[in-house]
Amino acid sequence: MKQNFPAEYKKTVCPLDCPDSCGILAKVVDNRVVSLKGDPDHGYTNGVICRKMRSYNERVYGKDRLLYPMVRTGAKGAGEFRRISMREAIALFAAKLKETKEQFGGEAILPFQYAGNMGVLNRNAGYGLYNKLGTSRIIETICSAAAGEGWSLHCSSIPGSPPEVAEVSSLIVAWGINVRVSNMHFWQYISKARKNGAQLVVIDPYRNETARSSDLHLKVLPGGDSGLALGVLKFLLEEEKIDRQMLVEQTTGFAELEAYLQKESWHQIYKVCGLEKEVIASFASLLKDNPATFIRIGIGLSRNSRGGMSVRAIVCLAAALGLFSGQTGQGVLLSSKAYTGDTDRLRFPELAEKETRLVNMAHLGHALTTLEPPVKLLSVYSSNPLTVAPDSGMVRNGLMREDLFTIVHEQVMTPTARYADLVIPATTFLENKDLYTGYGHFYLGCVDRVIEPVGEAVSNFDLYQLVARELGYIDAPFSQTVEQRLSEYVSTMEGLPENFEFDPDNPDGRWYQSSRQRVGQSAMEMFQVPFRFSAHVKQGISSIPCLSEGDEFDDKDLCSRFPLKLIIPPHADMLNSTFGERYSGNVGEVLIHPDDADKYTISDGEKVILQNFRGKTVRCAKVSSDTQPGLLVAEGLYWQSDDQSPGINVLTSQKTTDIGAGPTFHESRVAIRQLGEFQSFREVPE
Repeated sequence: MKQNFPAEYKKTVCPLDCPDSCGILAKVVDNRVVSLKGDPDHGYTNGVICRKMRSYNERVYGKDRLLYPMVRTGAKGAGEFRRISMREAIALFAAKLKETKEQFGGEAILPFQYAGNMGVLNRNAGYGLYNKLGTSRIIETICSAAAGEGWSLHCSSIPGSPPEVAEVSSLIVAWGINVRVSNMHFWQYISKARKNGAQLVVIDPYRNETARSSDLHLKVLPGGDSGLALGVLKFLLEEEKIDRQMLVEQTTGFAELEAYLQKESWHQIYKVCGLEKEVIASFASLLKDNPATFIRIGIGLSRNSRGGMSVRAIVCLAAALGLFSGQTGQGVLLSSKAYTGDTDRLRFPELAEKETRLVNMAHLGHALTTLEPPVKLLSVYSSNPLTVAPDSGMVRNGLMREDLFTIVHEQVMTPTARYADLVIPATTFLENKDLYTGYGHFYLGCVDRVIEPVGEAVSNFDLYQLVARELGYIDAPFSQTVEQRLSEYVSTMEGLPENFEFDPDNPDGRWYQSSRQRVGQSAMEMFQVPFRFSAHVKQGISSIPCLSEGDEFDDKDLCSRFPLKLIIPPHADMLNSTFGERYSGNVGEVLIHPDDADKYTISDGEKVILQNFRGKTVRCAKVSSDTQPGLLVAEGLYWQSDDQSPGINVLTSQKTTDIGAGPTFHESRVAIRQLGEFQSFREVPE
């Protein structure tokens, strides 16, 4: 007889690396998630979630879900495995760690993890064990290192403005961020402001979905954002439209920047940003005529060799406009910085006997192929490095090494997992407890699992506790429960509101707003720090934002061999490489301007080869004036295709940004040609 189980609605939080960090209601019937929707009680989500997450339950129960531990039986990359028990998997994991340390030393072990799960507990779960083992240490740079350092140099620890402030702005600037794709809940404030007469300006190298909905699109050159910001500031100075009294009261060091701008030529500004003086002047006047301006800065604009400088120039422009003053409708948001806590309570650096070598995650290809002494064991969780790391051809070469043992803890069979020697199934956010904070808003939530784990999946936290115990470690962190570790961390957090009550055993499902949320108050007054136009910097770095040349984009030799610029912004149906399993065999599109399509005899819809000295890949050409002449735009990190065409990051460089040592994903030079002349991708010569 069929049983009718009652439906339950349980609160949870999207764990993915997105500024929105949405509150979600999961409908659960008989320990099975049947649907997901936005939580109307969450003040930022307001009942709406993206289409990716609405169907996330299909990932939980889909054919691609990993349910059991497996060991490799075929060639690396072939994806051939046999099932083993979880007991065997934990024993093998521990044995390989112990064997590698005894034979080669702890630094021969390289953990690689990032933000596949943004919960404070599960994101940091492996650090305690790897500190105890004395492994090499990953520097987490792959997303926002340059942007974060650019902000901090001038703004110190000041949080970004609450996004709700934009609701009453008269001008909103989306600078280097495709809001409707990468920050969709900010659009609600744009919509409300525009109903009251506000204008939306989008600054981006190509006409993306947000730009198509804007009042004004400034098609800046990729990497040229610093030129535009400094050009606006130069014009305002020449027209004497700067509030100098405000600068004296709230900032320091403006004289140094002013002196630099007086000497800089308009020709050089145009060369960097690609916009004529008249366009810059018009935008500057629009900003000055709208004191209630809100600037939403995207992290993506920092992923080039001048990325940190771009963020620095934009925040300096914002400060000169008085947007940190806290007046109605004024704001600047890069990252909310709503909550801070002592991550040592999650990572336990005191377990390490000594400092070990650091490996920038942007240099994974180098680390796996040429680093000395060599990496002998790679352990991956909450990341898919073969797809997301730059110069992925070199990463693949490293993963192919027979003397490298690779362990992957994953939810589905990613391209990285196919190269693993040991695969362990991971829980999804629906199957584990954690605490989440957003970096695009000021809310926090601690949520319980909504279902029991599917198959034999284990959380990041549980996996590393099990392995530590298998190794015989009896240090206090390895006997902690989820609840104990969360409580330890929460006790150190700043930004918690007065009404915050934390019971990790019984999360109450409430959403808490940070006390660091600033409305109607000057950032400088609230946080007792002045804005610094002239920053304290390391030797070799300019103390003020200034114009500079791009690394790969302005390299004359590369320009002659690879005449087209390439950027790889997000796709609406993926988040980094997550959900790539949904598009098996889909290589993705590349936007090419009609002038370039004519020049290289490319037809709309045909498959093309993108190639440079690092590698080659296939995309489908989309001929469109949405991009600029000379600029190719390849949205989305599609997985390696069936014909072995690698992902788009085979073309990107391991070179790093001007500050922060972040990756330069949006600065690659390439050539393009038709695939049609070859029978298959493999026939294309290097």
